Amino acid sequence: MRNYFILILVTCMGLAVGACEKKETVKPEDKGVNITTAQVVRKDMPVVESAVGTQTSLSMAKALDPTRVAARAPTVRLPFPAHVARNLKIGQKITLSSFENPDQSTQGHIVEIRPGLNTSTDSMEVIAEVGNDRRWNPSGSLRGEIVMAVNKGALVVPEQAVVIRPAGAVVYSVEKAAVKAHTVVTGVSRDGLVEIRSGLKAGDTVAVDGASLLTDGAKVSVNNPAPGRNPP
Repeated sequence: MRNYFILILVTCMGLAVGACEKKETVKPEDKGVNITTAQVVRKDMPVVESAVGTQTSLSMAKALDPTRVAARAPTVRLPFPAHVARNLKIGQKITLSSFENPDQSTQGHIVEIRPGLNTSTDSMEVIAEVGNDRRWNPSGSLRGEIVMAVNKGALVVPEQAVVIRPAGAVVYSVEKAAVKAHTVVTGVSRDGLVEIRSGLKAGDTVAVDGASLLTDGAKVSVNNPAPGRNPP
């Protein structure tokens, strides 16, 4: 009888140990936030000023008369802020694009700079003449862009890499399997890239997609896209 009770006790203890072992499940490894990365590179960044305007009345009238289209190139009226217009010059190149068809653009040049019709807006009218581009025949509002300067060899990152935090603009550099937060000073933004004036150096690897989910010291799992994602 004694042996019988011992056997029952051993069996119960075995079942209890087995139950405890089942409860101690192995936690999955924390792989961190899934991100893509890019390198900080140097690139010439144009400093561009833009204005929205329309074709001049004379230009539109001539467009209605096909026999006079070739008599003079069409002209565009663009109201630029006075502080910008004062730094423009006659003959300066300007890129014109249509809001209806953003892919349609052409080159023109400034032919006249006039005082603004409305003095309360502190603007000046820039009259631009379009080159001999027969394919360019827009209607409605137009955008004019003028390159004022070029920041040579600027440090740039993809715009998704810059995250706005209470401390300001932040970019997360990737070091092994974690990230470090850098407060940065940004400059010109153009074509999906942002100039970094301070806070990073060329060659740093930064988080891009997924950067908004990060905090300083966060663990990450890098899942880079196809080659060519880095700033050109």
